[in-house]
This record gives sequence, C-alpha cells and structure tokens, in this order.
Amino acid sequence: MKIIKKAGNTAWLKGLAWLLGIMLFFTVISRAADSLTVPRVNAGSPSARKLQYTVSVEGRIGKNREISVLTQPDLLVKSMLVSEGQRVQKGEVLARLDMDQLQEQIDGVEGEKKALELQNQAVKENRSRARRKQKKTLAQAKDDYARLRRENREALAAAKKELAKARADSEPKASTKASVEEKRKALEELRSAAEKEEKAAERAIQEAGAEPEADNSIEVNNISIRKLQRQIDKLDGLRKQKGRITAPETGVITGVLVNVGQKTQDTSLITMTDDSAGLMFQGQIMVSDARYVSVGDRIMLESADRKLEDIAVTSVEMDESREFMNVTALLPADTFSLGETVTMTAVRESESYPCTIPVKALRQESGKSFVLTVQTEDTVLGLQEVARQEEVLVLEKNGSYAALDGESLDAESKIIIDSDRYVKAGDRVRVKDE
Repeated sequence: MKIIKKAGNTAWLKGLAWLLGIMLFFTVISRAADSLTVPRVNAGSPSARKLQYTVSVEGRIGKNREISVLTQPDLLVKSMLVSEGQRVQKGEVLARLDMDQLQEQIDGVEGEKKALELQNQAVKENRSRARRKQKKTLAQAKDDYARLRRENREALAAAKKELAKARADSEPKASTKASVEEKRKALEELRSAAEKEEKAAERAIQEAGAEPEADNSIEVNNISIRKLQRQIDKLDGLRKQKGRITAPETGVITGVLVNVGQKTQDTSLITMTDDSAGLMFQGQIMVSDARYVSVGDRIMLESADRKLEDIAVTSVEMDESREFMNVTALLPADTFSLGETVTMTAVRESESYPCTIPVKALRQESGKSFVLTVQTEDTVLGLQEVARQEEVLVLEKNGSYAALDGESLDAESKIIIDSDRYVKAGDRVRVKDE
C-alpha cells in the first residue's frame, strides 16, 4: 500500500510540474506576443522654451565702395604695374606715364593759354583805341553843335533885324508890303533850317557818345584760361611726380581700364576698392523667410576657413523678381576675400512660451490639432498604459517645436513623441525604458 501511495504522489508532482511548465511557456509566449503587438513609444512632458528660427543662405563678398583712379586724358601709359585682384597700399605706384608725351601736352596747353591771353591783350588795345576815337569824335560833334547854334543864332538875329527895318520903312504901297512878306518868309525858312541842322547835330553827339556793342570775348577767354591753368597745374603735378600714378587708398584693384601703349581717357584709368569703407556681404533669402531677418539683426558669416559672428544686417530689400529679398551686411576689409562665397546664418527667437512640445508629436485632423498622451488605466488585465487624444491650441511653431496654449496640457502630461508603429487613440502602448 505504501508503494502504491508513493507512486501516486510522484505522478501528481509530475503533473503539477508539467502544468507549471505549460503555464510558464504560455506566459513567455504571451509576453512575447504582447511585445510584438503593443506599440513602444517615446514620451515626454511639455517644457518652457523660446522657439528659434534659423535662416541659412550662401552669398558673396563684394566691394562696399569702389573708387576711380583718375588722371588727365590723352596721356600715354608707359607701364602698368598692377593687375586685377591685386591688393595695393595707399601711395603705391600703380602706373607710369610717358614723360616726353606728358611734356608735349604741357607745352600744348600752355600754348593754348598764351594764345587766349594774347587775344585778350589785342581786344583790350582795340577797345582803348576805340574809346579814344569815340572821345575825339564826341568832342568834335559837341564843338560842331556849339558852332552851328552860334551861327544860327546870329543869322536869325540878322534876319529879324531886316524884317523889323522893312516893317518900319513900309508905306501903304504894294511893293513895300511884298518886301516885308518876303523877309518874313525868309526868317521862317531860316528858323526851320536851323532847327533841322541843330537836331542833326544833336543826333551826331548821341551817336558819338553811344556805348559800343557788347563784347564779352575777354570774359569768355578768361573762363578758358582758368580751365587751361587748372589743367596745366594737374599736368605739372604729374611731371613733378615723374609721371607716377599712385593709389589714393589701400584696397584691391577691381579693373585696369587702359593698357600699356594706350592713352588715358576722360574716365578712370584704374578702379579699386577702398579699405576704409570695408567690404559688403550680399545674399538672397526667400520672401517667406523675410520675417526672420531685419535691419540691425546680428548674423553669422562663415567661409571654408573663417567664421565671423555678431555682424549687423544693414539692409533688407526686395529683389526685382519679387521672389527674393537681398540681405546686405557691411564688414571690415580684413575679414574675407573679395569675391569669396560665404554662408550667412540668421537666428530669430520668439517670446518665451511655458508650454512647448516637439513638433513631431503634433497631429492634425479635420483642421484641428491634437496630441496623444499616455494615461495609466485599470483594465481587466490590470493597470495598462493607453494612448488618449488631447486637443491643443497651437500658438506658434518652427521646424522642431510647437508652442501651445498654456491650458492645453499640464506639466505632468506624458506626450507621445514617436513610436515604433502607428498609434491611435485607445491603443495600449508601452513607454520605452520603463
């Protein structure tokens, strides 16, 4: 009997072991299946931050101000000592002029000036002779007028006496009356003739004293003489410099406009940048990004081997195409190289928001925004983590974060940021690293 009872106990223990093994097996299988079917999610809580907007574009380094190296026109260039792109110092010799041709031009300009001065001298002498002649003619006309008046007065006085005598001797005879009438007519004719002669003499005086026609040839010549003198002074300055053309400022040669053997023009001989004005960055941003870059903002410029921070934006202007905005910033001359390509980075910060979440946690449906939060709930399977939908109000967002209205979520909310598979509201989830 004891042997039978011992054998029964052994069978019962073996059965229990098998049952426990099977239960363990199915538990493992269940957990494995659960791990395969329940999404694993990354979750985080809202945080306070400022949203940053970054605009990055490439641009080029250009000249802020270009100056012209000028000289007198029509001078022969003997040698050119610089080339485009070369950096030069203030006072450095850029070119040399042909001294023989320079002297020829000086002689020619001085000859033009001398000719005009001689013309002025001749005009002055002619004017002086004309004034002396006019003065003599006027004096003669006045003398003639005085003499004529005197002679006319005497002739009229004599005619009046004869007429008075004829009237005194007259008798009531026809012949005597005819003589008086004849003398009266003679007096009137004499008076009329005297008036005409005196008026003619007065006109002669007026004509002799009239101002000569305006002659401004001396004044016109003087303008040309002063211009020629300035030209002579400049040419003489070049002669004293032995025909050397020097850099007015320190900078980079941007253009050589006249070659050796050619003559200078009325325009520039050489163009160059002015280091005292610095360099200029120019880049283009999309119109949609213009709200993130304003005049006075601080930007960073970076090339392959140099980075410059805290550079102020000096202008933001619409491009002709109206698709881009031209961004300009002034730089010191020793920062980058002329024509170099650099990258501009501008960062704009929003106000500080107390509730922000990663933008990838944000979802859209029917024009509304919502997030999925992880909530622990008591189910028939025990405490389980379940995804629940929470509608939120988005105030602002960039490419990384979204700022939400402060009442949308509380600081303890566990927001699903991403998951290893699609999650919808009501799904069981498992937070990673838990």
